Amino acid sequence: MSKFVEQSKQLMQRQTKKNGAPAWRLTEMAVAKGEELAKKYKVDSELVVTALYLAHTIFSKIVQDDIQKNHEELSAKFAEKYLKKWKVPAAKREIILNAIRAHHNKVNAESKIAEVMKNAECFKFIQVEGALIHLHHLGTRGIPFEKAARIVEAKAKQKFDYISLKEIKGEAKKSYNEVVKLLKNL
Repeated sequence: MSKFVEQSKQLMQRQTKKNGAPAWRLTEMAVAKGEELAKKYKVDSELVVTALYLAHTIFSKIVQDDIQKNHEELSAKFAEKYLKKWKVPAAKREIILNAIRAHHNKVNAESKIAEVMKNAECFKFIQVEGALIHLHHLGTRGIPFEKAARIVEAKAKQKFDYISLKEIKGEAKKSYNEVVKLLKNL
């Protein structure tokens, strides 16, 4: 693991504790998928993983508050100062920051790295394990079960709709359908 990947992981761990969200296991799931997809698409895993760790450094446990609604830009601005401090080269820094900003489709992904990062980030919510972790985490934040289940369902739909790599759409659809079926049976 490169120095700035390790630094971004440590920063995200600190921020996760400070923010109370997202659940750390969801971050780990996104990173694992990011490494897998980076290999599949032959892109720089170091940049994908760094972007995944830094994408939620500014976050809130309050669902759909202003911080959650704008966490991509807030996290990118927060991360930028660290990337400079860590002496990440400007070209790599720009790729990482674009990936962070683009992971909710508010801005265009300007590289395959950003597309891979976005798709990896989406997968954590369209897997049964991720849906259950998210459901549990919402419960620990005091959200009633029925409301939490609907939030998880809406998040899975949103993230499925963001999947943009056509070669993984089939895997995403199968996984998403499993989550929907699970949530309907709760």
